[in-house]
Amino acid sequence: MFNYETMPLYWANRLSFLTRRHLNAAFSKAGFKVVAEEWAVLLLLWRDEEQSPSALADATIRDRTTMTRLLDGMVKKGIVQREMAKDDRRRIVVRLTDHGGALRGELVPIAQAMIAQASAGLDAAQIEHAAQTLRKMTENLIAPDIRGKDDDV
Repeated sequence: MFNYETMPLYWANRLSFLTRRHLNAAFSKAGFKVVAEEWAVLLLLWRDEEQSPSALADATIRDRTTMTRLLDGMVKKGIVQREMAKDDRRRIVVRLTDHGGALRGELVPIAQAMIAQASAGLDAAQIEHAAQTLRKMTENLIAPDIRGKDDDV
């Protein structure tokens, strides 16, 4: 019999849903109108402060239309702004506003508390092993999309 409860992907999916739910609730409770999907974009922009909408869509595994709507909302909230790229005026880039940059110091501790809660009872080796396992499973699903069809033979 097929037992989904023994499959890591079942638990990864469940953890993903719970993480979004907990982050949304924690941000809201602290008075921030930021949702988990916006948090994912913020993480990327805090690391690399200027990115194209398509790069953000790829990194967050969102389609271009969904990313456009998400960025529209973030622009309205004053978190990000769209600009023409300095090197190519035909290209649009997304940048953090001062407000978006300042959110880092306020949101990161909230997210860290949620991560600590999720990691309770696990030692560093268990956490590293889980991360390696999930990373490898992710790579396994990405790899066929990148390889040519003849590579599957």
